[in-house]
Amino acid sequence: MKIQEPVKQETKKIAIGVVVLSLVMMLVFAALGYFDMTVLWGTALGAGFAILNFFMMAMTVQHAAEQMNGVTLPPEEDQEEKEASAGENPPAHKEELPEQKRARGIVQKSYYLRLLLTAAVVVLAIKAPVFNAIPTVIAQFFPRMTITAQPLLQKIRKGE
Repeated sequence: MKIQEPVKQETKKIAIGVVVLSLVMMLVFAALGYFDMTVLWGTALGAGFAILNFFMMAMTVQHAAEQMNGVTLPPEEDQEEKEASAGENPPAHKEELPEQKRARGIVQKSYYLRLLLTAAVVVLAIKAPVFNAIPTVIAQFFPRMTITAQPLLQKIRKGE
């Protein structure tokens, strides 16, 4: 499967955000007098996995979208649904299309696999003395923080 351009672009944005936030975190550890090599390795493990986790999620979404074979979500309303929403007939329960079921299954399996891998990384950081578990865990929040900050950064760039 070829990596689509939006996946590359979004992963790049996340990677830049994670690296910047990781550097800030290490500076905070240093300013507080807690920086040592375990913090560096814990940050590297956490940041590296956070970026990998985001990339795996993006590839899963790409794969699920490709499996939809042109089916749109939500499906276009047909005449019966329009009448039902106008109150003429009670809404009928629609069966999920096979493409939707397949895509949902792909996304759910990926979610559980990524959750298991995240737990494994955290356990590794806790058990292995070479890692400080605190920066490893904190780095798992950096993709979400980057996504949240993107609209603000875009406004700043535009000068608004």
